[in-house]
Amino acid sequence: MPTRPAALRRGRTRTAHGRRTRGRLPLRRVQPRRRLPVDHGGDPVSGGEPVRVGVDLGQGGCRAVARHGRSTGHAETPGFWAGAADARIVEAVAGALADLGPLGPEPRVLVGVGMTGLNGQPPATDALRAGLRTLGRAGRLRIADDSVTAYLGALGPVPGAVVAAGTGAVVLAADAAGRTARSDGWGADLGDRGSGHWIGRSAIRLALRDRDRAAPGRLVDAVTAAWGPVETLPARWRADPPTPERIAGFAPTVADLARAGDDDAGRIWRRAGELLAESVVGALFRVGLEATPVPVAGTGGVFRAADLLWPSFTAALRAAAPAAQPVPAAGDPLAGALALADGPPGPGPFPGPIVQIDFDAKAEHR
Repeated sequence: MPTRPAALRRGRTRTAHGRRTRGRLPLRRVQPRRRLPVDHGGDPVSGGEPVRVGVDLGQGGCRAVARHGRSTGHAETPGFWAGAADARIVEAVAGALADLGPLGPEPRVLVGVGMTGLNGQPPATDALRAGLRTLGRAGRLRIADDSVTAYLGALGPVPGAVVAAGTGAVVLAADAAGRTARSDGWGADLGDRGSGHWIGRSAIRLALRDRDRAAPGRLVDAVTAAWGPVETLPARWRADPPTPERIAGFAPTVADLARAGDDDAGRIWRRAGELLAESVVGALFRVGLEATPVPVAGTGGVFRAADLLWPSFTAALRAAAPAAQPVPAAGDPLAGALALADGPPGPGPFPGPIVQIDFDAKAEHR
């Protein structure tokens, strides 16, 4: 019978470390591999990493983006004029989370919201907190005037001024100490000079003037195509008043006419740039930055027509505040809402007021 190799015989043997063992050779203990949670996009993420959601609630619509690891979800819902603002916000957050894909139970939700209609005042929070609890997970929400998120998206936490011009128009200026001044944002009936609503309304008024002068042109034709016969327009608008969003929706048509060489349309856009610059200058003076070389950025749908707006805007700005430095916006208000969700980024101005809401999940969702 063949003998076993010495290393496999029963009895005492020595390990590489000199310790005596009896019987089998000692087995090397292997530590189990630790598994990292993986999001649905496939990249390892920390189990404690929160989901970040940014919401931009404007007059023309409500947009939301959710981010977790490398995954991104999006949602769009009706805007400010569609009903209760808290319902619009919760609907947008829920839609972005659903588009993000499956999440484990661990991640908290950090939400940043920029909202029109606050006019520098804090929002009511009870209904919003109740709606957020229906999401089924705990988290925190920071909500501010949309001028704040426009500022953070365009410039970040540095001194300067940002004008946000979409359906409405508002300016926020901030100095290094965090002191702020808000200009315009008074709404369609009282202000919003240079906004999409202002541009659309100005074009309609000029079209009616041309009709009265028996000098119809391309503006009259465009208004008729969009709104019907101008002769019956007042009666129809009394019966069914258009929202500011609907009137602002005519601004792209006015831009097309201006690019096609219509003098009236071109003058409207040039004047819009001047009015927006006037609002910026007023805000700069109120925080003492009129003679300081600070960046000034424009954001929002109106600034997409930069070829029509930017020349008159920058000329009027430099005439009244020569030290101001017009710059392109680094990001949009939705990027600013994500920055707001993260919280104050450290030293530097973080314009306010900002309201924070902590929320948990309703019991039936736990």
